[in-house]
Amino acid sequence: SLADITRKFMKELHANEIILLSYYISAINIEATFDEINGDAEGYVPFEGIVLTDTFESTETEDTLDDDYFGTNDKRLKRQQEIPITAIIGNPPYSSGQNSGNDDAKNLKYKKLDLAIEHSYAKYSTAVNKTSLYDSYIRAIRWSSDRLSHKGIIGFVSNGQYIDSRSADGLRKSLYVEFNYLYIYNLRGDARTQGEQRRKESGNVFGGGSRTPISISILVKDGSDNHEVYYHDIGDYLTRDDKLSILRDKESILNIDWQTILPDNNNDWINQRDKNYNKYLSIDDIFISRAAGLKTNRDSWTYNFSCEGVKKNSEEMISRYNSEIDRLSMINDIQTRQKSANKDEKFIKWTRALYQRFDRSEKIDLNGYVVSSMYRPFTKKWLYFKKEIIESSGNMENIFNDSNKGIIVQGSGEKADFSVLITENIPNFHYVSTGKGFYLYNNESGLFNDRWNINREYELTEEETFYYIYGILHSVQYRQKYFNDLQKALPRIPLLKNKEKYVEIGRELADLHLNYENQPIWEDIEVEILKPDYRVKKMKHPKKGVLDTIIYNDSITIKNIPEKAYDYVVNGRPAIEWIIDQYQVKTDKKSEITDDPNNFSDDPKYILNLLLSVITVSMRTLELINELPEFEIQE
Repeated sequence: SLADITRKFMKELHANEIILLSYYISAINIEATFDEINGDAEGYVPFEGIVLTDTFESTETEDTLDDDYFGTNDKRLKRQQEIPITAIIGNPPYSSGQNSGNDDAKNLKYKKLDLAIEHSYAKYSTAVNKTSLYDSYIRAIRWSSDRLSHKGIIGFVSNGQYIDSRSADGLRKSLYVEFNYLYIYNLRGDARTQGEQRRKESGNVFGGGSRTPISISILVKDGSDNHEVYYHDIGDYLTRDDKLSILRDKESILNIDWQTILPDNNNDWINQRDKNYNKYLSIDDIFISRAAGLKTNRDSWTYNFSCEGVKKNSEEMISRYNSEIDRLSMINDIQTRQKSANKDEKFIKWTRALYQRFDRSEKIDLNGYVVSSMYRPFTKKWLYFKKEIIESSGNMENIFNDSNKGIIVQGSGEKADFSVLITENIPNFHYVSTGKGFYLYNNESGLFNDRWNINREYELTEEETFYYIYGILHSVQYRQKYFNDLQKALPRIPLLKNKEKYVEIGRELADLHLNYENQPIWEDIEVEILKPDYRVKKMKHPKKGVLDTIIYNDSITIKNIPEKAYDYVVNGRPAIEWIIDQYQVKTDKKSEITDDPNNFSDDPKYILNLLLSVITVSMRTLELINELPEFEIQE
């Protein structure tokens, strides 16, 4: 009735907004909606339930905005804080971290709210890195859960990563315990996926306004003893318009065909893991020598296809950093000095570790060295190795101080299908999907942890065991059987029958992938050369879907490429596509540094031969995988 609507508008409806323009727009929209419903009964009535405040900050302290400027704002906030809230609706922002050290906008901290997350979502999370649990939308869930009265409803349109991410397992556990009914509508649209998965995710309901998957979450507290999760996936290959049309058609949660979900022991809702998988030992417990790849956080400065170029770029940035210490040496206050530093990314790329060094006025010597590094799959670049400008070296200076080999596996929590790739060069952190490396040699006695007894049970040497593991990780049956497990945790290694064959194929795969630059041309492939110009700008297919041909440049075309070669996918895309993507002339927008692959080798045919070689690597890898024996567990 109009009386009920009027009561809600006058006394029971509240809104918060911290951006002044948005504050006024929100107030006007609410007032205009009420005026339309109310007609001429009362005349135009101002909405007095809106507060100019940061919602999270509003419950941190008693302080509010200065009343001299905002009149009754303080009274409105106090009134809101004193009354029970039974429904909270919103579209919270998504932000878990500052994009760049060159940005002055530091991430806001909320002592009480973040402590509440620490004691709930973070406490129950099994993830090592819990940073994403302080994303704004997760803070909004925690704030709203605490703000609700004994009974109530939260309705959010938000980032949907929490539905299946490993770091959010503690969040899912807490929601299941704290609420009685969870209605989770997954609208998909994750633009950070690749290949076929990206096509399945398809349109985002916010268009280009978001790259994250989106979900509608209705969380209900009714004081009962029930705890139930209802889930619905909107479906694959749907455009933005398709999804919006479905939402308009459904109108209500009453019209949705919900799937009832029982969370498993891992607090997973969807893509639940194999119950027997945990019987096997994790690869992380097997190796003594293990480390993530190298992470510089300033790749355009520290990596380059040109050996001379990367040395020049890195040393120029170091010299500029040292000059900034001299220029600002008279400023004693650390915060003022940081704010006064040159933030132009064409001048210096700042990061957390570099700022810490800067705060201590520690200069950096120009005594780094250039090494060959695996930047992406089948892509070598020159790396300027100087720990002071590398955010995290991953102990690579010790791991690769002698001839070594490492199996790099996909990091847990990645959306792409599982990937693994061997290397004998320092790997970048993104060489295989934020991966982790397990290395053949180490500075301690013995290759493997004492808990791992496969070499004793199977009478395999440590080196044979290394290749046995590499073979297993390429098994199609293994990847299919433990698909969900491999996306959410590091691989576990079972004891299999036919061990000798896994060792043999694993060794052949390793040799093939380590010597990927030197494979013979695959049979029937044609290389059409109009003139001997081997420089590349950007390789491409003639048109979308025509995979059997690659236009290398205006003078060279490769034809009769087997389309099956594109079935060898690593780190989210076919190996061939990695060559096309990486070996092109690129200029970084922020630093304005150009990276030209033609400068990598003195051999003018290097890139052409590399492409032809990787086609062979792709075909031969598929053949070897097909030769692996049946996946049979040793009882």
